[in-house]
Amino acid sequence: MTTPYIPASDVLSSTGKTSRIGSSAGFPAVEPNSIALMFSGGIDSTALAITLSDHYDRVHLVTYKNGYGHYYHHRTEARVAELNEKLSTPGGPPKFTHAVISTKDYFDQIVVNSVLEDYKQYRSGFIWFMGCKMAMHMRSALYCLENGVRFMTDGSNVDTEEMVEQMLISLTLIHHFYDDLTVEFGTPVYNVRRAESKELIRQYGLNMGYEVMDRHLCIQPTCLAGELYYMPYLLFNKRVKHDEAEVARFIEQKAEICNRIVGEYFKRKSVDLGALLNDRRAQMTALGPRRALVAA
Repeated sequence: MTTPYIPASDVLSSTGKTSRIGSSAGFPAVEPNSIALMFSGGIDSTALAITLSDHYDRVHLVTYKNGYGHYYHHRTEARVAELNEKLSTPGGPPKFTHAVISTKDYFDQIVVNSVLEDYKQYRSGFIWFMGCKMAMHMRSALYCLENGVRFMTDGSNVDTEEMVEQMLISLTLIHHFYDDLTVEFGTPVYNVRRAESKELIRQYGLNMGYEVMDRHLCIQPTCLAGELYYMPYLLFNKRVKHDEAEVARFIEQKAEICNRIVGEYFKRKSVDLGALLNDRRAQMTALGPRRALVAA
């Protein structure tokens, strides 16, 4: 079995500290009221960031570059600046921290290096997108473990469930992946209609980009592969069909690679992963039971 490759550094930019853990630093205290959000700056993740700001003292926004046709990340940085201008307390610290992290090396190991063999098994292009998203989820779990963040979320929404990574079976299995790593994951805007999210963003006077049909362009990074794969749906409302059993099999297969990467990541930092997880469980028990990611 090949030892996973861990880059010396994968953080491309950050407005805050991206790791509070190390062989001599001990385990970080679990923050009782902070949350991390996988953030693109699009409609769903922006609306969720606004909502989370009402319920959490600090919101960690994390954005990823997969290294393959993934462009215009400056749009996300502009969105973070907008959010901090509109929602941070005047004279106080920024409500949102933001990190841009490369997942290329992880994506390579999960899918890219074996893409031909995987395609022979699954006969569908979904492997590229689900593998990319799994690399992002895996790195998000690492972020939470390193920084004492209890909660993790993303902007998955039922209105975009045609995307393989936002299918219920995908989100359910990803939820289990986070649970095993003591990170409490949820998708609180999954059943919020996009019209409501758009109205919330308009209320704060944030940039809506260019509206074409139901899409808002030029407000988030562009994934060329994704644009091509989902083009029939975007142009003709023709859904790309994904077999749930095959998607589940793929996620379970690739989760094994993700877990090996997590183990090697902390090994390189001389951190005992088992001890770290036990410490987090004890802290989270002391903080109280799991709660909804967004209070009612």
